[in-house]
Amino acid sequence: MGQEPITAPPIVTDIHKCSGCGRCVAACPEKLYTLETSGHRKFSVNKNPAKCTLCGRCITVCPLELIIQTATLPEK
Repeated sequence: MGQEPITAPPIVTDIHKCSGCGRCVAACPEKLYTLETSGHRKFSVNKNPAKCTLCGRCITVCPLELIIQTATLPEK
């Protein structure tokens, strides 16, 4: 039996530098982002990266440019 290919998430966020502004949460049409807290820090997390449609809205609105697209959609 063959192994399943390992795939990286299509969008990656540097949660260690995230300010928790929530702009990506508001911008995502698929509602994939949530704000999480750890101690006194707030940061955004993409809860289901596999459902990302790569629209780029989260990337555009991040004021710190911490959201990076790591994949592309296959051409039709």
